[in-house]
Amino acid sequence: MAEPSGKNNLSNFLPFYLFQLWENQKTGRLILNPGAYEKQFCLVKGELTPVKKYFPEKDFLDWLQEIRKIEPPLRLNRQLLGADNISSILAVLIEHGFLPVQEALDLAREFLAVRLTEYFNLPPVRLSFQEEEIPGQEIIVKGLFIPDLILRGFRQISRPEHLGSWLPAEKEIIFRQTPPYARKIDLRSPELYLWNQLQTPQSYGQLLKNSWLGPTETKKTLLALACLKLVEFNVNQAALENNGRPGVPDLEKSLLAFNEKSAFICRYIAKQLGPVAFSLIEKCYREAQEYLDPIFRNLEIKPDGSFEPRAMLKMSLNDLSPEDKKNLLRGFDEILAAELLLVKKNLGNQHEATVAGILARTGELL
Repeated sequence: MAEPSGKNNLSNFLPFYLFQLWENQKTGRLILNPGAYEKQFCLVKGELTPVKKYFPEKDFLDWLQEIRKIEPPLRLNRQLLGADNISSILAVLIEHGFLPVQEALDLAREFLAVRLTEYFNLPPVRLSFQEEEIPGQEIIVKGLFIPDLILRGFRQISRPEHLGSWLPAEKEIIFRQTPPYARKIDLRSPELYLWNQLQTPQSYGQLLKNSWLGPTETKKTLLALACLKLVEFNVNQAALENNGRPGVPDLEKSLLAFNEKSAFICRYIAKQLGPVAFSLIEKCYREAQEYLDPIFRNLEIKPDGSFEPRAMLKMSLNDLSPEDKKNLLRGFDEILAAELLLVKKNLGNQHEATVAGILARTGELL
């Protein structure tokens, strides 16, 4: 049984812990407050999923009555629950017309989502996760996408006082991240606003001062983005240098991988739209360059859509400071994300999904 460790570290913060389980596609049981009063939730490949063996039917029935989806009818007694060998409360509700079948299944999933996100509004809980195989026949209905569930949980927080221990220090620098899954997340106006404010890294103090969301919503939204790894706090120089990894990747290899992806996108657009492809890619880069680190003034775009460091920078690419290296890697992420958006705008959602899928199969999508 795995338990997160570290006081006031995001790793033992329920939303972030949930995200890690989703990111690693874990299957098993998430246990909150292990012991006599524990609550457990099943995940299948990282998604919150109703599972027959562990589904709390009585609690589900009570919840349906709380939200007035059903009234507590006298007919719903033990005799009825056992009638016709129907052993599941869900089956009884469907069979006897209390709920339409699709609504019943959707509510089973919604029940788990409500119960889990209620913990976002409470002081920290003890967490553990028990990996376990869950056969397909045990799954009641497809699971919920955890990143959107995390956002939902943060949006409904009404008592944010307990969040203070997870927030960065005033002078800590906050960096925006652009992971490949970002386009799949249902970011709404507050999250998009704050994420866009961080196109240029700034300190937590600056962000609080400048944000038009107000301090309370800024804190909640920032933590939501942090739990989804859409922003990153740099706690100290070691974190700045390593970004949570054993070491900074080789910049020459990273540039090569980035160029392969960027050149592929350019070829793909050219196949669909012809010679105008390069002009679109170049314009996309110039627009992105406005909010990228100044180091990108030393990268020139080539006719095939790849990028080349100017001679002086190329001679010392791996001799850059740790911070410059990290800014360069982050910029690669931003450019590829902008190019994928370019595909979407000019060719449509299906082409964007095709390109993203091909890039993912060629290696890590930056």
